[in-house]
Amino acid sequence: MMNRILKRLNSPRKALFFIGAFILICALFFTLGSLIYGKIHPTKYINSAGNVLEVRVPYIVNGEIDETVVEIPRGTKVQIEEVEEDQSSFRYEGTLITLDNSYLKDSVEECLVIDNVYPRRLVNLREKKDGTLSEEIVKKGEEVRVVQIDPDDLDTQTGEIAWYKVEKDGKEYWLNGKYVETSEDLATKTWVENITYSTYWDEYYGEGYSKDAFLTQIDYKPTKNHNYENNPMPENCNAVHVSLEYLIKYKDYYLNLSKETGINAYVVELKGDSGYVWYQSEVLNDYLKDPEEALQDSLCSLDELQDLIEEFQDAGYYMIGRIVTFKDVLFASQNTEESITDTSGQLIMHNNEYWPSAYSRKAWMYNVDIAKEIASTGINEIQFDYVRFPDGLVSKSDQLDLKNTYNESKTAALQGFLQYASDELEPYEVYVAADVFAWPLAAQDDQDIGQFFLAMANCVDVICPMPYSDHFSAGALGIYDPSSDPGEVLARYTELAEKELSEIDDPPVYRSWIQGYGDLTPQQIEDQIKAIDETGYSGYMVWYGFGAPDSLDTNKEGYIE
Repeated sequence: MMNRILKRLNSPRKALFFIGAFILICALFFTLGSLIYGKIHPTKYINSAGNVLEVRVPYIVNGEIDETVVEIPRGTKVQIEEVEEDQSSFRYEGTLITLDNSYLKDSVEECLVIDNVYPRRLVNLREKKDGTLSEEIVKKGEEVRVVQIDPDDLDTQTGEIAWYKVEKDGKEYWLNGKYVETSEDLATKTWVENITYSTYWDEYYGEGYSKDAFLTQIDYKPTKNHNYENNPMPENCNAVHVSLEYLIKYKDYYLNLSKETGINAYVVELKGDSGYVWYQSEVLNDYLKDPEEALQDSLCSLDELQDLIEEFQDAGYYMIGRIVTFKDVLFASQNTEESITDTSGQLIMHNNEYWPSAYSRKAWMYNVDIAKEIASTGINEIQFDYVRFPDGLVSKSDQLDLKNTYNESKTAALQGFLQYASDELEPYEVYVAADVFAWPLAAQDDQDIGQFFLAMANCVDVICPMPYSDHFSAGALGIYDPSSDPGEVLARYTELAEKELSEIDDPPVYRSWIQGYGDLTPQQIEDQIKAIDETGYSGYMVWYGFGAPDSLDTNKEGYIE
């Protein structure tokens, strides 16, 4: 038809005029149609007090009325199908939803009008978004006035707000949105009803201490475990611990170990006992007066470390970087004000070590910045060891200054550290693991070192207990002589761990250490692995100290898949 019309036109100018007019008319009709459609079917955004709006949708099944709960994230964009005076209807993921109009706003910004938030735990504020921790805190359940919410900080897939700009004592700060609620009741609720804990330490610290330390101060709101598409965690992660020195020196041996055994991962010590860092870290310049003291025996540059990690990953290994955290003589001796001292400020030698205080935010940031530097190499997982206070402090408590600036329980401080570490490492898509002594779980308290099992488990991707048979006294776990039967120790301990982890809604990966050192036989190694498998878990990590090849060879037949 268009060709016939063009033939009737006497000149190209008329043809162009006609085409332009035709396009203009079509555009006007389209615009008018869009305006009419927009009036009849306006675009709205979900407004919710929490991260998600829970909507109960009725349906009929077998003649009976039932209902399903649909969760819609805050800020979700929806197209209204029908508008009434008090409510409107739209489709969300194929389901017809009818909502009161108060839950529907004209813009994302209107969904972010929140006057106050309330933290679920003690949180340090930050002077810059994603900046270092300031000394200013907000306490659990404290009302905090919101100054601003950046729409870019809203994740419309989850409804979570990453950062709130808040006011405290006349100054503006940034508050991490992961740990806040929009009501005091939500911030102070227990979240998990069946947390079991012993009141043993009430005898030393006063009635009610245990409940406050293990329950009241702790954040038990379920956290969604990470599952990084670009960093898949093997279902069966079978690892041995090895020093960086041996990994470099005997590289070919470790590269080929998977051909003879079920080993498919390595836990590599990158920051060790006493605080020595085994690669050339630049982080130390910001925290140590004499960084070279901690680097005097370093083995490679950061780039060389990255090349080494990539070589093992290319060979099929899952690589875990181990960081000895709060057992650090070098940091303590160079940061006395952040460490455990006597009441006069003199460093205390405890178990032949000086210890940084796990309450110290500077110690937190030091270890996490090292972890971020290691994560930049593309390593798969960061494992924090010695995430604890030194044992045996109760007998000296009146003589010590633990630098407990914010009056936290030891358990709350360790959970705070692990939550901070997880937040800071998330952009690197690296998993976060924590080692925990065996006795806190068995005793259902923190053994006065801060390691309450479920408090730690609720904020990491992987929890790694250390139930070595020679750590248990006669009769422990109902076993006459635990040191002679490591397989039975693992069986009973893993059953206990399974029961405990069932108390939280979204438990982490459970990956246990097993004993490799001593006079154990390959069969005893295998017995420990099978005990874990029979409980329903998979994966293990063998502790041989530095993991020298001759040590590993003695029990190589026991490393089964």
